[in-house]
Amino acid sequence: MSLARHATPGDREAAIETLADAFATDPIFAHLFDTDGQRAEHDLMVEVMTIAYDAFVLNGHTYVADQLGAALWSPPGITTDTEAMSGFFGARAIPERMEAAIPHFIEMAEWHPDEPHFYLQFIGARATARGQGLGSLLLERVLRICDAESIPAYLEATTPRSAALYARHGFDQLTTIRFADGVSLLPMLRPPASGEHRR
Repeated sequence: MSLARHATPGDREAAIETLADAFATDPIFAHLFDTDGQRAEHDLMVEVMTIAYDAFVLNGHTYVADQLGAALWSPPGITTDTEAMSGFFGARAIPERMEAAIPHFIEMAEWHPDEPHFYLQFIGARATARGQGLGSLLLERVLRICDAESIPAYLEATTPRSAALYARHGFDQLTTIRFADGVSLLPMLRPPASGEHRR
């Protein structure tokens, strides 16, 4: 039986590869970065996920499932240092697209709840393991805490498929942030089962 558990130092490489694989065709990354083939896309995503993993693992809420799924969360009261990620985007993204995206990133920040919440930065499963419920396991690992402690959870979906998964777990879409035709980001908020939380 699959279980979602805290990541250990020995999980780092597999978790990074898992998230790189999961986001290899993500529309936001595809829009912002100039890649020239499948291998370049993979290498780029490994760089992105290495930066993200190393920042979020310090929060104590990085989880893995069967070496095939991974999730990076920030707990309430913790603001993850994203300076390295911002620098990577600034250096590697297509300049004109990055410039056009800045207002959208500002809007993203404005939708983050003011109250303490769990924030899901990245979650994904390897292509060979999709449809096996690993995403649900990784979500439920933290959502149980949210319900027990009356804490909301927040995330941004980048595809209709992921948004549908989050909706099944109680997340409500707050708005649509459109980066380009067919490229949108969907802020979503989940109140805990024990109470009402609003932005």
